[in-house]
Amino acid sequence: MPRFAFVAKDRAGEEERGFVEGSSANEALSSLHARGLVVINIAQFKGSSERRSNPFQSFLAMEVIPTRIGVRDVALFMRQLATMVAAGIPIVRGLRGLAADSSNASLRKITAKMADTIDTGEQLSTAMAEHPRAFSNLIVSMVKAGEAAGTLDEILDQVAIYLEKVDAIRQKVKAAMAYPTFVVIFAFSAFLFMLLKIVPTFKEIYASLGAKLPTPTLMVLAVSDWLRAHVAIALAATLVFGLLFVLWRRSPHGRYWTDRFLVKAPVFGPIIRNAVVSRFARTFGVLMGSGLPVLQAIDHAKDAAQNAYIAAGVAKARREIQDGREITESFRQHKVLPEVVLQLMATGEETGQLTAMLLKASDFYDRQVEAAVAGLTALIEPLLIIFVGLIVGIIVVTMFLPIFYLGDAIFWSEYRH
Repeated sequence: MPRFAFVAKDRAGEEERGFVEGSSANEALSSLHARGLVVINIAQFKGSSERRSNPFQSFLAMEVIPTRIGVRDVALFMRQLATMVAAGIPIVRGLRGLAADSSNASLRKITAKMADTIDTGEQLSTAMAEHPRAFSNLIVSMVKAGEAAGTLDEILDQVAIYLEKVDAIRQKVKAAMAYPTFVVIFAFSAFLFMLLKIVPTFKEIYASLGAKLPTPTLMVLAVSDWLRAHVAIALAATLVFGLLFVLWRRSPHGRYWTDRFLVKAPVFGPIIRNAVVSRFARTFGVLMGSGLPVLQAIDHAKDAAQNAYIAAGVAKARREIQDGREITESFRQHKVLPEVVLQLMATGEETGQLTAMLLKASDFYDRQVEAAVAGLTALIEPLLIIFVGLIVGIIVVTMFLPIFYLGDAIFWSEYRH
């Protein structure tokens, strides 16, 4: 039986490499998915016994498709594919046309490979599952549900709408945080430049005059001297701290606590929390509407929320639902969702319109994010100006403070001469 070399990640995000047997790549892929692995790359392994002693040297030579595919590219692809399917164009022919027209090299290669896979008799969902970096489990599940229900064109259109809305909210949150991040970095850079370049110049001037310096100025000079003498140590310590933080952030424990801090932080916390809640509600609603079972829909929606703190609460609620408890009450017990969402969910459960209520909740929080971003942009600009002014002003004032005593310094300098 053919052997396939693979690179995958487990549920904790750890990379795993190895071999799996299967009559085809699809069968090998299915067995890996059954183990809970997210496959990054898989290819049939062919090599001599000598190479098998060190198999991953030959694995490096396998074709690897670049994976720089943005949400917008996937959303556009899904919308174009939905239009073609609705128009009655065969999927293989439509995919080959999209591959020829795509401006994204990675997506072009993936689309061509999908067309080849479907041409062998496989379904669209199976072809998409072979490329998890472009099409998430959520997309594959929705497409599979659409194939089973005979509503593939509608599902593809829903996926496109979903991706566009999620991307729009993500871009708004990024825009809200980009400006203050830039200003803080600029202020910190200016602060370091003044300590390392400007302050030493003033120190030489005051030293030549023999002036008696006030305490604030002496403190700034001491900080400047220390940084200049230990700049390599300070830089190395900063890099080590940053690396350790990144590694901790990637661990399940670190991801949970940093995500918890983000949703509870002042100013930006409500925006991030609303965006996460909107993403969860929209994903849950779309998946329920596509016909997926509740527990499976919750699993995908939990992952799509992209926040470990919220996902942990959702996982607890899922266990309650699995034991037979009502959906709304399960979420209310673990306080993972705001009351507005819970009320809409309760109404949806009572009326049999849970999907519509979840989408309404998502739309509501989308508007909340937009309003918060607009208000924050207007508020944060003057606050950042004050912040930068304080950072620069502290050094400027402490450096020019001795000028008030400059007359005495010049007098005593001339007296000594």
